[in-house]
Amino acid sequence: MKKFLKITGLFLFVLFRINVYASSIYEKEGNNFIEEIFYYTDKTNSLTINQVKDSSHLFKKSQKDVLNFGISKNAHWIKVQVKNKSSKKNLIFSLNQPIIDEVWFYKLEKDSSFSEISYGEYLPFSNRYYQSTDYLFDITLEPGAKQVYYLKVKSKENCQIPIYVSTIRNVYNFSLYKSLASGIYIGIMVVMIFYNLFIFFIFRDISYVKYSGYIILVLLTQVSLQGYTFQFLWPNFPQLAIYSPFLLPSLVGIAGLEFFKDFLKLKETYKQAHFFSFFFLVPYTVSIVLGFTGGYNLSFMIMEVNAAMVSIFMLVIAYIVYKRGFKPARFFLIGWSVFLIGICIYVMKDFEILPYNNFTRYTMHIGSGIEVVLLSFALADKINILKKEKEESQAKALHISLENERLVTEQNIELEQKVKERTQKLEIANTQLTDTLQNLQSAQMQLIESEKMSSLGQLTAGIAHEINNPINFVSANISPLKLDIQDLIAVINTYDELLTSSDVEKILAKVVKLKEDINYELVLSEIQHLLHGIEDGAKRTSEIVRGLKSFSHLDEAEQKPADINEGIRSTLVLLKNSLVAEIDLSTHLANLPLVECFPGKMNQVFMNILSNAIQAVKSKSVLKDEFIRVTTREINDYAVIEIEDSGPGIPKAAQIRIFEPFYTTKPVGEGTGLGLSIVFNIIKKHNGSIELDSEEGRGTKFTIRIPIKGNPENITS
Repeated sequence: MKKFLKITGLFLFVLFRINVYASSIYEKEGNNFIEEIFYYTDKTNSLTINQVKDSSHLFKKSQKDVLNFGISKNAHWIKVQVKNKSSKKNLIFSLNQPIIDEVWFYKLEKDSSFSEISYGEYLPFSNRYYQSTDYLFDITLEPGAKQVYYLKVKSKENCQIPIYVSTIRNVYNFSLYKSLASGIYIGIMVVMIFYNLFIFFIFRDISYVKYSGYIILVLLTQVSLQGYTFQFLWPNFPQLAIYSPFLLPSLVGIAGLEFFKDFLKLKETYKQAHFFSFFFLVPYTVSIVLGFTGGYNLSFMIMEVNAAMVSIFMLVIAYIVYKRGFKPARFFLIGWSVFLIGICIYVMKDFEILPYNNFTRYTMHIGSGIEVVLLSFALADKINILKKEKEESQAKALHISLENERLVTEQNIELEQKVKERTQKLEIANTQLTDTLQNLQSAQMQLIESEKMSSLGQLTAGIAHEINNPINFVSANISPLKLDIQDLIAVINTYDELLTSSDVEKILAKVVKLKEDINYELVLSEIQHLLHGIEDGAKRTSEIVRGLKSFSHLDEAEQKPADINEGIRSTLVLLKNSLVAEIDLSTHLANLPLVECFPGKMNQVFMNILSNAIQAVKSKSVLKDEFIRVTTREINDYAVIEIEDSGPGIPKAAQIRIFEPFYTTKPVGEGTGLGLSIVFNIIKKHNGSIELDSEEGRGTKFTIRIPIKGNPENITS
């Protein structure tokens, strides 16, 4: 890298020396042929050579060797008085300014007329007699003779007119050295382009592509100032030569700004500056648009002002970023400073602060060359920095890894100890939880059994009362039946005396009298009545037993088809004793098919809901027009059971918790809160559903849906 830097520096030094030498050749001999220079600005842009020749009083004598008209739309006339101080009569009149748009050269012929030669960027390059970037005109002047020549120039750029008159040999030597210097400059720039592209293909860092694009635009801009782009790239497209002076510098500014942001990683190192940088793109865009639409003066003014602001912005921000610790910024600072110095010298030449010569004319070339080389080294140094950072990062990562390994080892030892302690605590806690779970399961079973016993108690009380009535009726009829039978036996025994007595009439009289005494007809009627009563009591007792058997289904072990309506009826029989006269119990039972279910569990559902309904209605302070209504129907292969009551209803706050285990709205000691929870689980395990519709003051309705051809789960609880 150092060797490459030395070689590049040598090339730049040679470039500088060649320009100085070429300048000395041209200035030394060229200015000796020119005695005086006069100038006049034609603001009308309409004067002809004959009008100008006759208006010599309008011309002003120039006190400078190089005229400077600045940026102007006007035509400028230049009168040059030449004296041939050499021994050669064939000379070259040279205008060494390739970016002049239009040039007319007039020389006086023998017939006192003027011949006109027209060149410029508005005409194809091939129109030129000499294929040179400078404007060269042949003149013939005898040694020692004097002659006046006229030039007319127009240019939209800064119009400086360096005029030289010399021999063909000197012009050739100057052109040779100038081409050599330009070749060295172009060679350095091209080498830098391929150098950065080569690094890009190795490291795949987009910064090198952006920088290569920036170098290409800088190269095109600089060589366009020397006319080489018009000569070699687009010689037959004058429009490109016309627009390139404002288009290329704007593109260089945009590309340089983008590379600057990427190179300094401005998005990470200085976010505010990265955001602010986008505002500079607007003036460059406006400058390009104005240039294409003909607003050349305003376009150049905006471009130059914006370029100055961008240059200062980049220099200041690079310094700030460098101070923040971003080391690659030092190369950018040096390279950019050199380039700015070159620009300043070039601009001071335009404003005539510094003299016009080949050094001041080519300072931008030298500055841009040094900048490109330094920034290329900066990008290369970036690799070393990244490599160093990577090595430091790897060393730091290794140190951290070793430290982490040590910490992990220590933590593992400590963790193992804590795991042992925690395991012991967990084993103790697990034992406690197991005991607690067993206690909870035992408590749950006790609560469930308590709920079952509570329901069983209600059921037993109702059954006992129901059976007691017919049994009491039977018991009450037995005693009078015995007395009546004894009377009948007495009559029968009296008839038996006829078999052993000879006095038949006496015995018959005795029988008649006995019948009258016991009121025989009444006894027979009473016996019939008593037997009927006993028979009715027995039937009622049998009905209760059948209902109880139907309700319990104690003989079932699996699901089977069952009559839901029969289950409801048997449940109502068992709950009949719980009803009061003020409650109207009605059933509307549709003709349902048999339902696949566990009948005993379904009867338990009906028992719990109907018991709650009866208790809810009876809890009202005043009983009037109260009802409990049971309805069944078949809907879409489902058996639907609706149980509705006129009780006080359930508050909305309680409705969302009504099926929760242990939740009850009854006073303490009157319920376990498991009744509806058991109902919910039984229906869920039957793949059914239960819905609650209740409103305070208007009663409650439960709607149960059970699939007729369902596949209920095995219910064990």
